[in-house]
Amino acid sequence: MTPFPPARPRVRPMLRAPAMLRALVALLVAVAVLPLGAGVASAHSAGLEPAAALPRILAVEPAVPGLRVTVIEAGARLRLDNGTAAAAEVSPPADTARTTEPSVAAGATARWKDRRITDAVASGGAWAVPLVVGGTLVTVRGDVLAPPPPATGLWWLTTAVVALGATLLGAAAVRRRGAEIGAAALTLGAVAAHIVHVLGSALVPDELSYWPTVAGTAGIGLGAWAFGLAGAVLALAGKQYGLLLCALAGAILAMITAFDTASFADAVLPYGWDPVLDRAATTVTVGAGFGLFLMGFAVLRRLTPTELPIPSTEESR
Repeated sequence: MTPFPPARPRVRPMLRAPAMLRALVALLVAVAVLPLGAGVASAHSAGLEPAAALPRILAVEPAVPGLRVTVIEAGARLRLDNGTAAAAEVSPPADTARTTEPSVAAGATARWKDRRITDAVASGGAWAVPLVVGGTLVTVRGDVLAPPPPATGLWWLTTAVVALGATLLGAAAVRRRGAEIGAAALTLGAVAAHIVHVLGSALVPDELSYWPTVAGTAGIGLGAWAFGLAGAVLALAGKQYGLLLCALAGAILAMITAFDTASFADAVLPYGWDPVLDRAATTVTVGAGFGLFLMGFAVLRRLTPTELPIPSTEESR
């Protein structure tokens, strides 16, 4: 009698929801929690913010040889270099106590945030800061320059177009090799754009060392740079987890740079290079990062098995 062939393992559908839910929750927690430790990575260097107007100095009356006062950090503070032989004391606003106004010894430098300039920027009016230099009253006079605002709607539209293109590319990347290579290149582009944003922002703080400022400004973005580079290399090598790392990098970059989209509305940016370059870098980082983040869901669906074999009756005995 011919023996029956061994029974083939039956296959039953796997409940995808629990596994998918765990994977998605893990990704979302990583994206939401990691940037909380980023500090100033969610803004420009040293906590500086974009503004609509820039204070400028018109005159120092009377002129004092060796005394130099400048506006620094995109209007956030004043700097006084005292090259005279006497101390220079900044007077506080009338009828107020001294707070941040410094007394600068001969040969020293001081930086401070002046309340009079803050009020002038808000009102758009002129301002004056009195000093006493060796017993002589000196007044620093200035006004507020309001450059034309950027094309806010156009910058947001460009960001949306980049995000849409990145989303479509990411959706195709899990099925097509060419799109996978494109997603890897897009990840490298998002990382490069964020690096440009960080390097230019780190030029603005007046008294901080440059490279430590770069690291502090990047914050958790340093990890995103590493994830993005590793993910792109793995994706180009055809490894299945490469795109997942690309998605994680994009999510973090989009999250920590989203706060800097305020530069789309304000004309004065705390940025060491052309402000248009900073807005373009922000556009690419946020738009591409968001699209890569959405790609992560498609990658997780692909990596999650949908079926499990059921052991045969003989195997279960």
